[in-house]
Amino acid sequence: MRLLGIDLGIRKIAITCLSDDVLVWADAHSTPEDMSRDLQLRDLGMFAQEIATLHAAEAVWIEDTIIGNNRKYSIGLAQTMGAVLSALAQSRLAQGTDVRLVDNKTWKKDVCGNGNSTKDMVRDYIHAVHPAYAPLCGDDQDLYDAACVGLYGHQLTARAAGLRLSAG
Repeated sequence: MRLLGIDLGIRKIAITCLSDDVLVWADAHSTPEDMSRDLQLRDLGMFAQEIATLHAAEAVWIEDTIIGNNRKYSIGLAQTMGAVLSALAQSRLAQGTDVRLVDNKTWKKDVCGNGNSTKDMVRDYIHAVHPAYAPLCGDDQDLYDAACVGLYGHQLTARAAGLRLSAG
């Protein structure tokens, strides 16, 4: 199964692609700060859609937006998520791509073992458990997060498939 993991930012999205449980691709895309917000959102959404099409993604897992103390930041993340979800609707309609959201504490608990994992703990997890993935993530923490979001999606998909087999 080809699956994307996405970590959102205000002007940036980090995307990883897993083929089954192997990370095969990782990249991030940022928009210029001086670009108007509507064009930033269009650009980010188009990038996500292009990657979903390029990798023939069967599923996309996106870290859900949390509402924090900085409402302006949370609103910006929600705008980015809306743009990405809207763009990915094309993949859902054209090829049946399953698009899902996951809370950061949920993927951190299931993948790293601690729902309150810090950025350093997420990076250390990849280096310890999946060291071959680290070069693809480089120095970009958002790519480490996107890789773990993708791993969460893979784990959940594998568990669901196992349950279907045992029930049938």
